[in-house]
Amino acid sequence: MRSGAGESKRWRALLITGALTVVFSGILLRLYWIQMVAVHSFSGEEADLIARAEAQQSRMYVVDSGRGPILDRKGKSLTGEKDWRLVLFPLSDSQWTAYADQLKRVAEIAGYSFGEFREKVDELDQPRALPDRKGEGPTLTEEQARAIQRLDIPGVYALQGDNRYDGRRLAQQLIGRVERNPFLVREKYPEEWADGRYQSHSRIGVTGLEAAFEPFLRGGAQQLLTYTTDGRGQPLNGLNMTTEESGGAIPYRIQSTLDLTAQQVAEKALDEAGVTDGAVVVQEIATGDVLAMASRPDTDTARKGENPWDNRALMETTPGSIFKTVVAVAALDSGKVKPTETFTCNGHLGRYGMKDSKEGGHGRQTLSQAYANSCNVVFSQVAERLGGKTIEDVARRMGLGQRILWSGRVFKEDGFRQLTGEQTGMIFSEETSRKDAGAVVQTAIGQRDVRMTPLQAANMVTTLFHEGKTMNPRVVREIQYHDGKPYFRFSLHALKTDRKISPGALRAVREMMRGTVLRGTASDLKGAAVSMGAKTGTAQLGLNKDRYNKWMVGYSPYESPRYAVAVVIRSVKNGNDLRAHQVFRQVMEGLAEESEGKKRG
Repeated sequence: MRSGAGESKRWRALLITGALTVVFSGILLRLYWIQMVAVHSFSGEEADLIARAEAQQSRMYVVDSGRGPILDRKGKSLTGEKDWRLVLFPLSDSQWTAYADQLKRVAEIAGYSFGEFREKVDELDQPRALPDRKGEGPTLTEEQARAIQRLDIPGVYALQGDNRYDGRRLAQQLIGRVERNPFLVREKYPEEWADGRYQSHSRIGVTGLEAAFEPFLRGGAQQLLTYTTDGRGQPLNGLNMTTEESGGAIPYRIQSTLDLTAQQVAEKALDEAGVTDGAVVVQEIATGDVLAMASRPDTDTARKGENPWDNRALMETTPGSIFKTVVAVAALDSGKVKPTETFTCNGHLGRYGMKDSKEGGHGRQTLSQAYANSCNVVFSQVAERLGGKTIEDVARRMGLGQRILWSGRVFKEDGFRQLTGEQTGMIFSEETSRKDAGAVVQTAIGQRDVRMTPLQAANMVTTLFHEGKTMNPRVVREIQYHDGKPYFRFSLHALKTDRKISPGALRAVREMMRGTVLRGTASDLKGAAVSMGAKTGTAQLGLNKDRYNKWMVGYSPYESPRYAVAVVIRSVKNGNDLRAHQVFRQVMEGLAEESEGKKRG
C-alpha cells in the first residue's frame, strides 16, 4: 500500500511539474496531458492547475458552435446566424507595416475606412469577428470572403460560422455562457462522456439558457480555430492554426419569449444612461412572458472583480418604496383600510424613529395620495394596522419571497427550471418576529429584511391585471426540432395560492400607480409619448446608509395595458439620481413606438 501511494504521489508530482513547465517555457500543452488526466485521479486543485496550464498556451476561437440556435419569439436568432465573417487577431506594428497594402484592401472590402479599420483592430486583445459599421451582423458576402482569403494575411481570416460566443451579443446573461471544461462535462454527463457524445474539447452551457437547455442544444459539428499564446497570454496569429470538427446529433432549437426589438430598447436605455450595475425586465401583461431581460455589467463594461455573467434581473436586492405596492394591496384586500380613509403625516413617527422624505410631512392624505407621494409615515401607520403576517401573506401571493420562473415536468424531469440562478428574495428573515412592530413598519417601506428581484418586481405589476392570479413567467415558449416543428411546448403557469386577491383591491392600486405619474413622485413621466402608471423606489444600503438602489416599476399604456416594466440601478452614491426614471421612460416609449410601427406595417 505504501509503495502504491508513493508511486501515485510521484505521478502527480511529475504531471504538475510538467504543467508548470509548460506555463513558464511557452511549450504548447498537448493531448498527452489530457490522456494522463483521464487515467489518473487528481484533486480538484491539481486538475485546475493542469487545465489552466493548458488554457494559457492553447486557445480556441469557435468559428461554428454546432449547437442548436436560441430564437426570439418571432424566430429571429439570438445566438448568431451562420454566415461569413471577418475574424481578426491583434496585429503588431510590424505586421501593419509589412501588410499595409493588403490590410487597406481588407478594410475596403469590409466597408471601413483604413483609419476606422485600424482603430477597431487595435482595440483587440483576443480574436474577434468584426461587425458591420452599424455594430451588428456579419460583414462579408461569400465573394468578399474569398477575396480576403486570397490575400493570405496572418491574423486576418474570412470564415463561415455562427459566431455564437461573441461577447457583445444581446441578452448575454439570459442566453448564458458556454465553456470548454472536460472535468465539468465528466461530472455532469458521465454517460455521455463514456459513450463519446462529449469529448475533451466539447463545450457545455454553464449559465443561462445554454446551461438549462444543454441536453437539447448540444450536438452538431463544431469548428474550432486553434491558436497559440505567448507567456503573457497574448495570441500569436498565424501559428498552429488548425480547424477541428467533432460530430454529434442534430440539435434542437429553443424558441424563447424574448422580443429582439424590446431587448434592444432595454439595453440601449441602460447604456445611454451609463448604468454599470442594474437591470431592466419587460413583461407581456397578458401572458406574463418575459419580452426583455437586460443586465449590467456585461462583458464590455465589467470592471475587475465583477462577473459579467451575473444576471442582475434574477438577483435579489433591497426594493425600497416599490414594496408599498404590496402593502397597498394588502390594506385594501384585507378590508382594514377603506379607500376614502385619511391619515395624517407630520413628517415623523416618533415611536419607531420613522422619518418622511418631506420636511414637515404631507399632512392629511388618503391611501392613494400617500402612495403617490411615497409617504413613509402613512404606510408605517397602515403596516401597524395590518401586522407582519398579513403583509407577508399578500407578498407571497404576489410572487415575492420565492422563485417564480416557470418550472415543472419536462419529459422525465419533474423539477425542470427554464433558468438557473434565480434568487428567492425575502420578506422577513427567519430571525425577525412578524409581531415586532418596529420591524413591520420598516418592512412596509421596503427596507429591513426585504429583498426583491427585478423579475419579481415586474411580475408584481403584472399580477395587478390578472384578477388575483400570479403568473409564473416564461423565458422559453417551446423546444423545436431542427426544422421548426414543435417538440415540447411550455404551457402557461400561475402560482398556486390558497386565496385570490380581490379584483377591487388590484384595480384600486392600478389607479394609484396612475396617480403617482399624474401628481406624485413619478410626475416627470407626464410628458411621455405614452400614458403609464408607475411607482418609484429609493432603498438605502450599507451601514452608513450612503448608497442607494433606485427603482421604477409600472405599466403602459394606461388605456389598454400591455407591458409591465421594472428598472433598478443598484448601489448609486446619489439618492436623487433620476436615471431609473430616464431608463423607464425610454423603454416604455420604445415599446410604444414599436407597437405603432407594427400597426402601420
